[in-house]
Amino acid sequence: MEFRGKTALVTGGGIRLGRAIVGALAQKGVNVAIHYNSSKDAAREVKQDALNCCVDAEIFQFDLSDFARVDQLVQDVFERMGPIDILINNAGNYKRGTGLKTTQEAVEASFNVNLFSPWWLIKAFAAQLPSDRQGKIVNICDAGIFRTATDHFAYRLTKKALCEMTRMFALELAPNITVNAVAPGIMMPLAGFEHLDMDAVAEKRRIPLDRIGSPEIIAENVMHILSQDFMTGSIIKIDGGENIV
Repeated sequence: MEFRGKTALVTGGGIRLGRAIVGALAQKGVNVAIHYNSSKDAAREVKQDALNCCVDAEIFQFDLSDFARVDQLVQDVFERMGPIDILINNAGNYKRGTGLKTTQEAVEASFNVNLFSPWWLIKAFAAQLPSDRQGKIVNICDAGIFRTATDHFAYRLTKKALCEMTRMFALELAPNITVNAVAPGIMMPLAGFEHLDMDAVAEKRRIPLDRIGSPEIIAENVMHILSQDFMTGSIIKIDGGENIV
């Protein structure tokens, strides 16, 4: 894909991974629609950084828990910025709790934002894309789901399902739209855990590369996927090798 002049919608684009992805897109000349829910000030900062790259940039507030209305988000972006060529499903929540301790409300919140919202956004994205244009979708999964564990019950279920949905839509939307995913391992900065010794964390988790990743590393891999025209249905683990030991 030729990046310059294309338009991308990045959910959760104001902070952490989303912020880094928006920055990488803007540096390549991609116009960016920056979605946020409550991080308005951060989204404004990201918008200004993108404008400094001489691309068009707009911010869009939307609560993705109301997933059946996300068609409106896509419509708003389309009306203000034209057709969307790239969709990055990055926004998500990280509900704690084992299966026995997770509430119905936590399960519904996780599924609405982490799974149903990307599903509805993909449907809306495909509907608005002109038939003569190529589209790219990248979903943000999680490398931790490839090992069974009992923590973060609802979150793990949704991310596992998102991986399968990536493959299913890759089949359904080919050949005009590619659908891939990245699965990050532990990344810095960790919201609420800034006090931790990251070298110690890497050692405890037995990460072969002996270090923690970063949002910029994920953004680099997202850009690599977007540059490929013969890749679809792939899920790339970016975890420093943690899942091979």
